[in-house]
Amino acid sequence: MYSYKTKKLVTSGVLVADEVQEFEQVKMLVGHMYHRTKRKFKVIDPYRKGPLAKEMLELRDDRGNVLGEIPCQRIPHGHVLVIPTIFSKNDEYYTLNEVTTLLRDDQEKTIAEYELAEVTESLNKTTLTTHFVTTAGQQLCRADKQTITWKTLKYRDVKTNRSWSGSSIPEESNYLAVKSPLIMGYVAQTAGLGPASLKAKEQQIVYQKLGKIIAIDNGGNILGTKKYCNDRTDPTRAAETFLPYIKGYHRAIKAEAILPSDPSCDIFIKYLAN
Repeated sequence: MYSYKTKKLVTSGVLVADEVQEFEQVKMLVGHMYHRTKRKFKVIDPYRKGPLAKEMLELRDDRGNVLGEIPCQRIPHGHVLVIPTIFSKNDEYYTLNEVTTLLRDDQEKTIAEYELAEVTESLNKTTLTTHFVTTAGQQLCRADKQTITWKTLKYRDVKTNRSWSGSSIPEESNYLAVKSPLIMGYVAQTAGLGPASLKAKEQQIVYQKLGKIIAIDNGGNILGTKKYCNDRTDPTRAAETFLPYIKGYHRAIKAEAILPSDPSCDIFIKYLAN
């Protein structure tokens, strides 16, 4: 809570009976975004005479017209009036000017006076771009873009022409997680990236080339190669791949196919002459 009376951040405040103080509750979101709710509070003396439960806050405009009433809220050992600094009625916005207390029929009445304000709305946005690249930074496919938008209200006092911005509340507090797409001939180093904060602007998922099956003879000479197959259900893995056919040779192992444990690493298979 931020106290406008002491100009300091406080975790709690002490209000004397019938004293009005202004606080601002700040709810921090991700990415330096925040939601602000500025309010004034008046604590009613629990020991004074009169039906406390019927205490009302009367809202008036600067011409004395009654705009509405707000009942007090019960708190331990008393009641409290929550006085809005900004409120709307019939599509018109009002800003708090002053709070006064009148004595009527031997009972105090709290009156909040408001002035008419104009409100304009602006749309803000921030974008996160995810690149899918090789270890050398080469882009392999179109980047993924996420855009988050939110509204900012700007108030202007019609009489004084004073203006100020209201709360900026993003529709989302994080970007969505990004899954690694399947790119033929390549394997992703990760299955995806988790939700990113609104501070992030760019991120990348790195891919490596799929490894190969390399057929060699007894002398280590290369007879042929075959690239691993992509696992279409998992971009971080290679699928089981059949060993290549080499004319005039046969495999030195009985297996007809292999499932690579490291999809980016080549494997050598010895072939023997027929």
